[in-house]
Amino acid sequence: MKTFYLIKKAIIIGILSLIVACGAETVAAIVFIPAFTATWPVVGGNGYSFSIQSDDEGEKSGEIFGAEIDYPNDTDGFENPLEGKFHGLDIEFTVTRDDDSKVKFKGKMVPKSNEDHQIIRYNLSSPEGDIVLSFD
Repeated sequence: MKTFYLIKKAIIIGILSLIVACGAETVAAIVFIPAFTATWPVVGGNGYSFSIQSDDEGEKSGEIFGAEIDYPNDTDGFENPLEGKFHGLDIEFTVTRDDDSKVKFKGKMVPKSNEDHQIIRYNLSSPEGDIVLSFD
């Protein structure tokens, strides 16, 4: 029994040593936490954009809220509210339009790199077609 305890202790010490030797970046890369809250323009959208906000930014998953702004077919000029969720880099949300119709957007957030989790682009699909949200 004592031998089993010593082996278990040696394995735990070995794993902890590897984590410390590899640095905090390795641990952070295992759990991807995106930074994404902003008003994102639709590429080629001529003022069309999405305000994507979250009280859970910095978490692995959570809820999002915000608005669709200057939708091209919008007649009243008001923003259309959106609600949804994210998990890691996956995101989905539903926009409620003026006529109470709902459009579901689903896609992926694209980070700068594995080390820098700032989101630089969204690749989204909906029944209306594919769109890209980006500042580029």
